[in-house]
Amino acid sequence: MKTRAFLRLICLGCVCGLMHAAGPTPVTAQEVEWRLDYGKARQEAEKKNRPLVIDVGTEHCHFCKQLDLRTFKDPAVVALLNDRCIPLKIDADQHPKLAEALRVEYYPTLVFATAEGKILGYQQGFIEAGALHERLTKLFFTSAVAGGGPNPSHDIEEAKRAMAVGDYPRALALLKPVAETAKDAAVQKQARQILQDLEQQAAGRCAEAKQLVESGKVPQAVETVTELVRVYPGTKAAREGGQLLVTLASRVVPHENARTQVARELLEQAREDYQRRQYLSCLDRCENLITNYSDLNEGVEASKLAAEIKSNPEYTKQACEQMGERLTTLYLSLAETWLKKGQPQQAVFYLERIIQTFPNTRNADIAQVRLAQIQGPGRPLEPKK
Repeated sequence: MKTRAFLRLICLGCVCGLMHAAGPTPVTAQEVEWRLDYGKARQEAEKKNRPLVIDVGTEHCHFCKQLDLRTFKDPAVVALLNDRCIPLKIDADQHPKLAEALRVEYYPTLVFATAEGKILGYQQGFIEAGALHERLTKLFFTSAVAGGGPNPSHDIEEAKRAMAVGDYPRALALLKPVAETAKDAAVQKQARQILQDLEQQAAGRCAEAKQLVESGKVPQAVETVTELVRVYPGTKAAREGGQLLVTLASRVVPHENARTQVARELLEQAREDYQRRQYLSCLDRCENLITNYSDLNEGVEASKLAAEIKSNPEYTKQACEQMGERLTTLYLSLAETWLKKGQPQQAVFYLERIIQTFPNTRNADIAQVRLAQIQGPGRPLEPKK
């Protein structure tokens, strides 16, 4: 059992070597929504008042592929490019004149431009996700301020909506620029407070992983830290968790079949989930296999298993219900957190959301009781319309 746990650590440790900035490929398989037509991308940028991020490369460029495999898989970078920018990919072999017009001589080169097409700068060669995220953030807000740009208060509301559905990578990507550059002190303070709450949540996961390691439960610790890094990318706790995995992995000698062993164990767990009718958990594991082990038989089998669930309405319905259970449980925890912070109105908001969105469920009943306790005697139990 210890050997199998160490093998899993070896495989994940290799990934964590890149995790200080880039992080692992997310289980949700987020992708950059690349545009491929320069003219249409320019029009969209002007219409939406978003800056352009142009990736100029070639099919046989090694570091172009590294950008795609590493930097452009980072959840925070993906969220920033998709939500704040117009990402455009250009193959210089197919469009040499366009590459020349952009003054690109080396590959890969990233071109940063305003919505109107004014070039703000270049990035020649490979760049890690953390460095790219920081540069994009500064360039985006510099150009946005001049042209009106997004509303920081709106970004905070968007971040809250992302958190409500468990999309913490997008929430973090939205909140960090506001916390760092917003001119409105009150808005900046609000963003920093939410970020601090997320950091505390991530720190709790990291502490849990350390306790598991101390208890000798290494496989469970690995799963906890892997989830931590995926859900809370760029946080201090996520970086600390990545270093923890690297430290553990460095203590053992790599085994040539480690990656296959990890994939095999994941597939076994997915099949067990399927047998127990835990279809949401099964899909999570299948997506992990499809994303990270598509070249192995286990990845192929995972694709078939996921397709079987998605093609069956009853199975898909159960997966959705399980997702609802997971989401409402988080809402209940969030409500309690706001209560502890002395903000009952925030707690009421999430309790009412449970009741409205998931009526006649166990957690809706719990939310109803908790809402009555907060509102006190004589107040209506039904949520506000």
